[in-house]
Amino acid sequence: MHEPPERSAGLDPDLDPASRRCLERTRSWVLNVLVGTGLTIMASGLILRFADWKLIVDDVEGWRRALYAALIGIIAFSHLTRRIMGSRDRLRPPDTRAERFFRSHVFAAAVGAFAAVVGLVYGLTIEPRFESVVVFWASALVLGILALPRAIELGDFSEPMTSDENTER
Repeated sequence: MHEPPERSAGLDPDLDPASRRCLERTRSWVLNVLVGTGLTIMASGLILRFADWKLIVDDVEGWRRALYAALIGIIAFSHLTRRIMGSRDRLRPPDTRAERFFRSHVFAAAVGAFAAVVGLVYGLTIEPRFESVVVFWASALVLGILALPRAIELGDFSEPMTSDENTER
C-alpha cells in the first residue's frame, strides 16, 4: 500500500494551509540555491581543469590556513544562521513566522554556497587538484542539504501561521 502523496513528499498533513505553502516555497528556494551551488562547483571544476593560469601568492601556507579558516567560518555561520533565525522562539509569532522561517533556511543555504567559491580560490591559489578542493565543494552541498526545511519545524505551534502575501509567491 502506498503512502499518501503528502507523506511521501515529506509534507505533514497536519500543517495548516499557510504553513504548508511556506514549507513548499522554502524548499523550492533552497533547492534553487542548491542548483546554483552545483553550477558553481561545475564551473569551478572546469576552470581548475582547463585554466592554464594560477594566482601567484607569496605566503602559500598563510593562504591555506586562511582559506580553511574561511571554510570553518562559513560552516559555523550557516549553522548558526539556521539555528538562531529559525529558532522556535523567533518563529512563535504567527504573523512573522513564514518570512522568518523562509529567511533562516534560504540564507543558511546561500551562506553555505560560498564554500564552493572559497574552494575555487583555494584551487587557484594553492593546489588545483580534485582531492584538494573536494572538501570545499562537499561542504557547500552538505550545508545546502541541511538547510532543506522539514515539516516538523512548523508543527506544534499553539497558533496557526497567518496567511501572508509573501507565503503565496
